[in-house]
Amino acid sequence: MRDLIIFVLILVGIFFAIGEWRGWYLGIPNQTPIFVYKNDHHARTPVRTVTRSDMPIEVSGEVRRGTVRVQVLFESPASFQTGAAAQPQRTVFDQTFSRGQRIALNQVFAEGRGIYTIAMTYNDASGTFRINYPISSQL
Repeated sequence: MRDLIIFVLILVGIFFAIGEWRGWYLGIPNQTPIFVYKNDHHARTPVRTVTRSDMPIEVSGEVRRGTVRVQVLFESPASFQTGAAAQPQRTVFDQTFSRGQRIALNQVFAEGRGIYTIAMTYNDASGTFRINYPISSQL
């Protein structure tokens, strides 16, 4: 039992030392919460819709340090079946949240079928965030 406690204490020490030196970004969007600790990071999550023309997106969390920029981008790719030309990527939502602010985005974007990209830019940020959107079988 003593060896286990020593091992856990060493892991906690390493986790703390690396966090203070470099910061942490842990998590997978739409599967786990995203934990950010004193980090600069740019995360992009592209989601393609095939059967639906809207995309409900939910982003939540509280910024404990730094700033977090949340963007939702939409791109309509070319279609050889319909002959439609590709449309360039455009921003449909853009907001920056600062220390102490709560992120509570729960919106349905109805831009049509295409690729919706959720981009989050963390600048010296800390906090726990959650991104939710429909599973791939519903898209």
